[in-house]
Amino acid sequence: MADTIDLPTLLTDVVSRGGSDLHLIHEIPPIARVAGEIGALPYPPMSSETILKILDPYLSDFHRETFKKELRVNFSHSISGVGRFRFNLYMATGTVGSTIRIIPTKTYALSALGLPPVVASLANKKSGIIFVTGSTGSGKSTTMAAMLEAVNQSGKPGKVITIEDPIETLFRPCRSIFVQREVGVDTPTFGMGILDSLRQDPDIICVGELRDAESIRAALLAAETGHLVLTTLHTSDASKTAQRILSAVPSTEQDNLREQLAMTLEAVISQELLPRADGKGLVLACEILIATPAVRQLIRENKLEAVNDAIQAGSQAGMVSKDAFVKNLYATRMIAKEVAREHMRNPELLA
Repeated sequence: MADTIDLPTLLTDVVSRGGSDLHLIHEIPPIARVAGEIGALPYPPMSSETILKILDPYLSDFHRETFKKELRVNFSHSISGVGRFRFNLYMATGTVGSTIRIIPTKTYALSALGLPPVVASLANKKSGIIFVTGSTGSGKSTTMAAMLEAVNQSGKPGKVITIEDPIETLFRPCRSIFVQREVGVDTPTFGMGILDSLRQDPDIICVGELRDAESIRAALLAAETGHLVLTTLHTSDASKTAQRILSAVPSTEQDNLREQLAMTLEAVISQELLPRADGKGLVLACEILIATPAVRQLIRENKLEAVNDAIQAGSQAGMVSKDAFVKNLYATRMIAKEVAREHMRNPELLA
């Protein structure tokens, strides 16, 4: 019977399969995403009532009230013996649904993720803003957690404030101390959380996502006032990242914001996960923009379309082009040729 299914059983199954997400949808069996592919699990369909019943033990009173008022809520929770998970509970056509993301129970070394060595040096910057960008499920949170843990293990001692919705990775202090705040629980908004952090003596401010003009202005202000800001955007490359930031504010503010971005930007790490040629999961592909004087000038002059060319020519500064990275994945037989072609700007480079 569907009513006898419990959440730890379902999540243990997904984790054992190497899955990334569990989807609970009214009147269909539980669904898992494994290696990027969706598939049904061997359980009966679940009703809205069953979905709410198995999730209720993991909801706080605050989250129950939020769901009642807003018909959606985000939260995270650790389940003993299973792992840590990020929950999205929502309504759809009058029925209850939930998507549950598996959060890695440990932070990974940057090299273990397949990121270039330059990323480690970026994590040790003293100030400025670093964007980790990509689509949902591209590993942005994992990369940011790895950068923070690299600082925690070997960087200069300092204070890290994270502002998230919800809190994902829980950090244990080593060389850094951590203050982790959840939007809606510990601070009303991302923007207000960032501004509050400026009065809390941070060295690094990690912002789960810049969602609006308020949070974008606050993040750039934090970077401008001498803090290192790590954050994410759902953009595919460096030029689109700059465009997204500027388009968030009225045209009358864009010149000032453009100058602020040119002054504070340190890097953009754009990433996606590609299917491995051996069928055993996914592999990271990335592109890295370093804010050299030439790149800063391109931003000031609003020549954002030229940023991709700057990356192609910037290898000596530590930049990594997407085409070069994907081509190397194909050359080392990590991905198939058709996958490489699909994800390169200039697939003729494979010839």
